[in-house]
Amino acid sequence: MVTLFAWIASVMYGVEAITGKLTSKHSIQNPWLFNFFWAFFILLFTVPIAIGNGVGVPTQWIDVVLASLCYALASTFYVLALYKVDVSIIGSLYNFRTVITVILGVLFLGEVLTIQQYLFICAIVVAGMFISVDERFSMRSFFTKGIGIAILGILFSALMAVFIKGAVAATGYWNATLWIEVLGQIWLLPTIFLFRKDIVSSTPKQYLVTAGTAVAGVIGTLAAVKAYAVDVSISSAIISLPFSLVIAILFSVFAPELLEKHTSKVYAIRAISAAVMFIAALNL
Repeated sequence: MVTLFAWIASVMYGVEAITGKLTSKHSIQNPWLFNFFWAFFILLFTVPIAIGNGVGVPTQWIDVVLASLCYALASTFYVLALYKVDVSIIGSLYNFRTVITVILGVLFLGEVLTIQQYLFICAIVVAGMFISVDERFSMRSFFTKGIGIAILGILFSALMAVFIKGAVAATGYWNATLWIEVLGQIWLLPTIFLFRKDIVSSTPKQYLVTAGTAVAGVIGTLAAVKAYAVDVSISSAIISLPFSLVIAILFSVFAPELLEKHTSKVYAIRAISAAVMFIAALNL
């Protein structure tokens, strides 16, 4: 059952990434405005579902608070990366989350890796460096500010998954899910100063497309929390599947002006790199 929820989360996150990129490119220019209201609509849509499932107040807060802080940071860096990096790159980069999760297990849980696991980690890292290639075919394309921001988002996403597992075990699924989002929204309140002027000029259409993006995010988050509560490593690998890469390639063929456009050779390299990363992640 855990894999079913992980697959649902993976597909929904792919859809969310595409709609998020479309919004950042064509609708909302300020990433801080988009980030705040994206998280707000996710919370808004989660509240009635949680209430309907008897949500209460957690009795233990440590993992909930830590997960919420990581949630706010992960979403912020993810949105900032959306404004700087191709969506076909971001989705594939999230295979690094499995590597980070395994490393965290070694550092904090005393887990011991085999030589084979080290080789898989190396394969993910090397393939990940090719995932960002463009028409120049230069490795410098990986060492950019946008990629760095995306990796920070992946780091906090991996930490969030670990704390979510502890939060669900300590206080229950719905308590963990709702309060992580509530506290996450509170952590984002200081960012209002970065977009307060843009609120005046924002339109209902902008909020509508943000709400639409949030719907996929809500489904993905609810499924991900359910999956992480059972198994972090397998769930992280499945959720890291780059569905957004597949959708981005289709857009490049049928509507290149909407999302991104690269040569077939570039997409072939990105797809092969993503496949190597995914296969290696599954075997970690």
